[in-house]
Amino acid sequence: MEDTARSAKNTMIADTMRATYAKRKGQTCRVFQCKIQDNKLTAAQREALKMIFVEGKWLYNAILNHSDIDGNSIDSYDTKKITVIHKDKDMNDVESEFRFLPQSIRQTIQAGMKSSVRSLAAKKKKGYKVGALKFISELNSVDYKQLGVTHKILGMNRIKLQGVKGMLKVNGMDQFYGDPDIEIANMKLLNKPDGYYINVTTWTDSDKIIRKRKNGKTVGVDFGIETSFTTSEGEKIRAAVQEPERLKRLQRKLQKQTKGSRRWWKTKNLIDIEYQKMTNRKNDLANKIVAGFTRNEMTVIQDEMLEHWHKGWFGKQVQHSVLGRVKSGLKDREDVAVLCRSLPTTKLCTVCGRLNDIPLDVRDYICRCGIKDDRDIHSAKTMVWLYKNNVGVGRTKMTRGEIRESIEKAVRKPANSMGRDR
Repeated sequence: MEDTARSAKNTMIADTMRATYAKRKGQTCRVFQCKIQDNKLTAAQREALKMIFVEGKWLYNAILNHSDIDGNSIDSYDTKKITVIHKDKDMNDVESEFRFLPQSIRQTIQAGMKSSVRSLAAKKKKGYKVGALKFISELNSVDYKQLGVTHKILGMNRIKLQGVKGMLKVNGMDQFYGDPDIEIANMKLLNKPDGYYINVTTWTDSDKIIRKRKNGKTVGVDFGIETSFTTSEGEKIRAAVQEPERLKRLQRKLQKQTKGSRRWWKTKNLIDIEYQKMTNRKNDLANKIVAGFTRNEMTVIQDEMLEHWHKGWFGKQVQHSVLGRVKSGLKDREDVAVLCRSLPTTKLCTVCGRLNDIPLDVRDYICRCGIKDDRDIHSAKTMVWLYKNNVGVGRTKMTRGEIRESIEKAVRKPANSMGRDR
C-alpha cells in the first residue's frame, strides 16, 4: 500500500515538473535583488541569519569530507541527521546540532553540490582543465526553492524565510511585487559585507514583456584601454571606477594592525564593505552601458581576450574598468554579433583590403589608398563591415588563410558600399 502511494506521489511530482518545464519554454527569467533592512532586524533574527550561513558552511564541508571517503558519494550523505561534525577555531572536531538550518535547506545545499560536480564533469568532457570541489571557509549564498514552504511573500517589503522567526522587512520589492504578469519562483539569500540580500527569481510570459524600441542602426563597439568603448559612430566612453581614498587609508591601517586581532577583523570588514561598494558601482555602470548599446538594432563586438589584457602592461587600467562586465552582458544576446578574435579589425583597410601595421602610440589610421580615420573609430567601423559581409561572425577561431580569403572575397564585392563611402 505504501509503495503504491509513494509511486503515485512520484508520478504526480514528475508530471508537475514536466508541465512546469513546458511552461518555462515560453517565459523569460528575470532576477531582482532586494536588501534586507538591517536596522529592522531583531537580535534573534540577526543571530538566525548569521548562523544559517555558519551551519551551511559546516554542512558543506561535512558532505565534502564524507564524499572523500572511498565508496561514498555526495548523494549518500544523510541530510536528515540533526547534528554535524565540524572544525572549531583550533581545528579540532566538534559535533554541533542544527538549530537554524532547516532540513529542506540542507537538502538544497546537497543538491547544489551535486549540480556543481555535474558541471565540472561536463566541462572536463569537453576538454577543459577542471579541479574538484574544495572545502570552504565561508558560505555566501543559500537557496530557498519552494515558494510557500521555504519562503513566503507576506506583502510589499515583507517576507518570511524558513529558519528565521518573524517577518523580515526588505527594500526593493516594488520592482516586481503586485505585477500580475510576474510569477515569483525561488529565492536566494546572500551574505555580503554590507548586509543581507535576497535575489528573487521571477518568470514572465515572453509576449507580455515590453521590449525597448530599437533605433534601426548597426553599430560596432571597439574595446580599448584608455577609452574603454569607441563606437563606429564616433562616440567614446571612458568607464572606470577608481579605488576611493577611504579604501586606501583602511588598507594602510590594516597593515599596521596585528593579524587576527579584534581590531584587525573590524578593519578588514570595513575594507570588504568598500570593495562591495566598488562592485556595486561597477555593476551599475556596466548595466547602463549595456542598456545604451542594446538600443541599437544590432551591436557588433569582437571576442577580445580580456584576461590577457589583465596580465599584460595594462593590468591596472583594465582592473578598474568594466570591460569584462560589459562583454559578459552583451555576448549572449540575440541582438549582439560577436566576431572572431583573430580578425585584424585595427589593421584592415576595407576599401583596398591592405593590412597596415599601426603602433600603439599612433592614434590615427592611414592607408595608402587615401583612407584616414581615428584608430579606434576605424576599428569599430571595420567590425560593422565584417559583420555585413559575414566575415568571422560567431567564429571564435580562424586560420590566417581563412581570414585572408574571406576578406579578399568581401573586398571584391561590387556592392560593398560600407568601405567605399567612408
